[in-house]
Amino acid sequence: MADPRGKVLQDYHKKLLEHKEIDGRLNELREQLKELTKQCEKPENDLKALQSVGQIVGEVLKQLGSNCEAFRWL
Repeated sequence: MADPRGKVLQDYHKKLLEHKEIDGRLNELREQLKELTKQCEKPENDLKALQSVGQIVGEVLKQLGSNCEAFRWL
């Protein structure tokens, strides 16, 4: 008859190894998530910067447009 304590210890050791393996995979996935998040944030930040520049250009053109209209009748 097998020793119940030995079986429990063996099962425990097996679960510890499983946990270590899963923890390693989890850490890899977290690193991948960080990298993907960085890759997604860059285009978003670029788009925000482009929109800001677009707003500034739009305001300048608006002012130039109103100034040009004021001088047309002269």
